[in-house]
Amino acid sequence: MKFTRIVPLRKLTMAIAATGLVMAVAPAAAAQDFPSRPIQLVVGYGAGGGTDMCFRALALTASKELGQSIVIENRPGAGSSLSIGYIARQKPDGYNIAALSTGAVLNQFLVPSIDYDVMKDLTPIAMVAQYQVGLLVRADSPMKSLDDVIKKAKEEPNGIAFSTAGVGTPQHLTMVRLGEEVGAQWTHAPYKSGIEASTALVRGDVEVMAQTAEWVPFVRDGRLRLLNVFTESRMEGFEDAPTLVEEGYKLVAPSILGLVGPKGMDPQVVAKIDGAFKKAIDTDEFRRCTDQFGLKTDYKDAAAFTQYIQNTIDEWAPVIKNLDTH
Repeated sequence: MKFTRIVPLRKLTMAIAATGLVMAVAPAAAAQDFPSRPIQLVVGYGAGGGTDMCFRALALTASKELGQSIVIENRPGAGSSLSIGYIARQKPDGYNIAALSTGAVLNQFLVPSIDYDVMKDLTPIAMVAQYQVGLLVRADSPMKSLDDVIKKAKEEPNGIAFSTAGVGTPQHLTMVRLGEEVGAQWTHAPYKSGIEASTALVRGDVEVMAQTAEWVPFVRDGRLRLLNVFTESRMEGFEDAPTLVEEGYKLVAPSILGLVGPKGMDPQVVAKIDGAFKKAIDTDEFRRCTDQFGLKTDYKDAAAFTQYIQNTIDEWAPVIKNLDTH
């Protein structure tokens, strides 16, 4: 006859408590040892664009600070939403992080197939910069002002095609709002990166481009002409181009560029990544990149970045739901 051993209640309670203690200590130890292997940083735009190149510049210094390499993986598509959908499904251990841009935030209100919620499914880590958007034409274009563009769009509905780096990007949405405000119709031509969008304009595949400042080299070498900027104030180095606000339109493109990870990351891990990238912002490599691609440095820690994302959503989500983006 077999007897079942009965464990005294006091010992059973102590055993359960000890198990809980081990489980609590394990994540803490893992956070303290972080990182112990390479980190993947996913960028939602193609290689060679401003987002890609500037995060590569940041990764150089951040990897030295963390003592592990940071591997950039490009997953372009849907205004960077594909990359954020991917990162939201990864383990929140800090080894999979992503560049978060405005398009990925706003597309969740624009594209029905997107199944993530930025505020619920991600851990904001730090904001590093703001995009600066401009409206451009080829240098040989007969359109020399915003009024010229609007006039032609009214005369030839959908006769003007404008390139961007994707559906749902700030430049795309701002152009839709501008078109509605002035009663003009133009055709959106989305590409996978700002470089592709710029090259399309240089080639003459489109007549106009609304894009973050990957166009800087093309303006400096005389191939493209900057007509306006979609920022709050005139852009440093390009002060001849007025803002849309100065033109009489209360339009400023929303702008987010930062780092996020999956929901549930350990605050200690977040702090380590944040600290490494904060140091990387203040380097010559990153300054050269922001100058080349017209980014505006704007650091925010995790808490401030979270609030900034929420403020952008509060301002733009109601607008997007009422937009005809086709």
